[in-house]
Amino acid sequence: MTTPTRATLEKALKSDAKLQAAATQIANELNGGTYNISDLAEQLGFALTSPDTEERVAGTNLLSAVLSALPIDLLNAKQLEFLTTFYTDRLRDHHNVMPAIIDGLNALVRMKELPPANVTLLLQAFFQYTTCQSQTRGDRTKVFNMLKYLTLHFQPELMKMSGDFLYGLINSIDGERDPRNLDIIFSFMPEFIAQYPLLHLAEEMFEIFACYFPIDFNPSKQDPEAITRDALAEKLTNCLVASEQFAEWTVALAVEKLDSELLVAKLDSIELLFSYQHQAALKFSPSALEPHFDQIWQALKAETFPGSENADVLRCALKALAELLKSAAKVPSISHNYQTIVLGVVLTHLTDVHQRLFHPATAIALMCVSGDAAFAGDKILNTFQLKLQSSTLSLEQDEQRIRFYHIISQVYKLAALRDALLRLDKSIVVPLQDDVIAALRLCEREDFDCKTQDLELQRAALSVLCECAPVLNEVQRALVYKALVQLISHPTIDLNLKVLTVNLGALQPVEMQVNVIDICMRNFDIFSECIKRKIYANLLPLLPQMAFTQRILDLVMKQVFSTTVPEPVRLLALEALNSLLEQEDQRFIVDLQQQSNLLHKLIELAQQTPTLPEAALEQIAAALSRIMQQLPLSEQSAIVSEYLPGLQLQLEAHLYVAKGLLGYLHKDISMDDHFERLLNDLTQLSLSSDNEQLRTIAHHLLCSLVNKMDNTKTNREHVKHITDRLKAALKAGDGHAVDLLAWIAKGLVVAGFEEAADIVGDLSDLLEHPTLSSAAALAFDILATEFPELDLPVVKYLYKQKFFHTIMNKLGAKLGSYCEHHMKAFIYVIKATPHSVIKLNIKQLAPLLFKTLDDAHKDSHSLCIVLQICESFVQQQDEYFKAHLNHLIPSCLALTKQTTDLNMQVRIAALQLLFDITVYPTYVLLPHKQDVTLALATALDDPKRLVRSMAVSARNAWYLVGAPGGED
Repeated sequence: MTTPTRATLEKALKSDAKLQAAATQIANELNGGTYNISDLAEQLGFALTSPDTEERVAGTNLLSAVLSALPIDLLNAKQLEFLTTFYTDRLRDHHNVMPAIIDGLNALVRMKELPPANVTLLLQAFFQYTTCQSQTRGDRTKVFNMLKYLTLHFQPELMKMSGDFLYGLINSIDGERDPRNLDIIFSFMPEFIAQYPLLHLAEEMFEIFACYFPIDFNPSKQDPEAITRDALAEKLTNCLVASEQFAEWTVALAVEKLDSELLVAKLDSIELLFSYQHQAALKFSPSALEPHFDQIWQALKAETFPGSENADVLRCALKALAELLKSAAKVPSISHNYQTIVLGVVLTHLTDVHQRLFHPATAIALMCVSGDAAFAGDKILNTFQLKLQSSTLSLEQDEQRIRFYHIISQVYKLAALRDALLRLDKSIVVPLQDDVIAALRLCEREDFDCKTQDLELQRAALSVLCECAPVLNEVQRALVYKALVQLISHPTIDLNLKVLTVNLGALQPVEMQVNVIDICMRNFDIFSECIKRKIYANLLPLLPQMAFTQRILDLVMKQVFSTTVPEPVRLLALEALNSLLEQEDQRFIVDLQQQSNLLHKLIELAQQTPTLPEAALEQIAAALSRIMQQLPLSEQSAIVSEYLPGLQLQLEAHLYVAKGLLGYLHKDISMDDHFERLLNDLTQLSLSSDNEQLRTIAHHLLCSLVNKMDNTKTNREHVKHITDRLKAALKAGDGHAVDLLAWIAKGLVVAGFEEAADIVGDLSDLLEHPTLSSAAALAFDILATEFPELDLPVVKYLYKQKFFHTIMNKLGAKLGSYCEHHMKAFIYVIKATPHSVIKLNIKQLAPLLFKTLDDAHKDSHSLCIVLQICESFVQQQDEYFKAHLNHLIPSCLALTKQTTDLNMQVRIAALQLLFDITVYPTYVLLPHKQDVTLALATALDDPKRLVRSMAVSARNAWYLVGAPGGED
């Protein structure tokens, strides 16, 4: 195949579509070696050199389109040199040709074999004969992308151009207004500025970016890929801080804009300072900023001292100051100079907590510590030390001391984070710590009465000691240990000492053992139950530290299993054991079980101690459950096989053991060998016992068992046998059987067993029973409610949707009569139904919801459920509810006036719904506005404070309906 003929090319130039198709075909032929680019240029010469501008445009477009479609490694250096010459000559052509020229240049500069010298020729001609800002937005985008590519791949050649390239680049950028193009420029220029010498054009380079600061534009809502103002502002900031030469101008610019009344200008200015300091901390020496510090500090002080009214401005200004001081900390002389200037302003205001400037001074002081912890910490702590030494420590609440202690605690904490805690001046911190310890020990005085004395001072002292524990000297630690023992053994004071004991235990385990733990354990038996509880609370957190693990375990085990321990004390120990099992990981629990056979001991304790109260049995069950959950499946299975056959579930202790062993048993462990007996025994217990707690345990176990049972014919027959037995009890009017049937149905429904539908049908039939109808309605609440303490690991996909449709089939036809118990049962079902399913059936369900709101029976539980469902639709401005506001609003208003028959949760929910209704358009709400605002006056005098508060919010929202500016 030969080169395209003139006739072929003329035909291709007649439309854009034909031109693009021809360009693709020619590119393929060139890539296949059919002919070369020179042959094409020769054949296309008639168009490229035509006196007709339109034809030249079309010819150049075709050539540029071909170049764009070619692989970047196809053309050799000689061919690219020829093309470069052609395109640089064409830069002098008519401005209509420029878009095609720019396309060609973009393709040329990306060619792999392009001679570097050609880049220089190309750019010189481009800057000489072309004005970037006179091109269209799309063409400018191509130019900026080309410049970006060149700065990344031809750095040596561009550096040789020196000021010529910089000047041309500045002229190309100057005046650009399109956000998309600015995004390109701001993205690649920081790296360029950091790598290329700016020579005498540094200020001109800075000014082309400074004119955009701060960024002020609103992106188009119709643009799916709109550039956000914040993203563009961040990139602009990177440009303004890209060179150390910009330091003086950047500071001046930020300070100037910081005086603006515009919030966005203030925030961007502070962000500019912050970002600059952050980058300077990584790239530049602090000396670059030192000449400008006074200027920066004065600007930031205006926003932080006493502080801006805008919280965002204040927060950003403090952050900027912290970064500035942190950057300076690399050079001690500069850092100390900065700190001296700042602290000289704020320290005098730290000595009186009642001063207006106390809080802003505190914030600035802490920023100083975060920058240079040792220097600033010494200055601040010394200020507090001098003030504290001049005041008397008394039993009365010392507000000033409390506030000082809180700040001192933060200073210590920041110093520790900066690894400067040990570098603080001991001549300052030691007397300060003595004062804190003395404040803590005030509660040791005989005249201290915790009923009348406020313990806030001791809490503040503890916060300081928790942070300064590593720098307490031996004498101070001895006093702290003595105070700890006194506080723990005090009969009425209950302070949180956990953090301090853990910190001291990690630092000084031997001292902690001798001075605190041994004393508490030695006297444990003579302490009251209250003190024993505090000992457990403060010593158990020490358990992970190996120095204390065994001693603390020994204490707990002795108190749990000793036969001479009184039951109330044993209960405390069992609670401590459960707390221990909750806070430790699986490895610890498994090791504990293997080493001490804890499970066996707990089961033996439950079964062989006849005087154990239910509370202790509950704790034993919880401990057994936590241990079982952490054991491997093989061990769980072995334990069940060992202990389950001997359990007599009619005995209270045995039932609690079964709860611990089976409550959270893994679903993969087969229970087939015990399934029938467990079903029968638990059913018998539930039907015969009047102890509600024991019946609840039996219900939960039955529910969990049927949920996890293997789907075999035998197991299903066992379940059917039990349900038949329960149906017989129902005929005799046994209300217990209703509850039990509901729990069994719940386990089957969640697991997706087909038998669940039959049981649900039986419960539906009971809604018309003369004596069991109320119990049957509550059974649906059991079916729908999720119980966190119930283990139902087998969950059928979309079981809630299936349950809803099952109930619809059973009750749907009867809901039209609005029978009380049918309505109540169905409301419970809707409560657990996903919103999307309710929405699909809203036309069927809404009449029931509205009827419930008007129901004369006024069941509070049902009403709260219905109001929450309606609220979920109203918040989404649902069209169906929008069309029925005439019914919904009067119903809610009526509920807000009911103060005798209903609890306050109904009134609050009704008011909340009225408040949410105001999201609908104004024209929908205006007809109701006067009636609602007048009717809500009654709720403003409700006897309950929370109801009055919600009434105020609802009434205010309705008052604003139709107000100027209230329409979205």
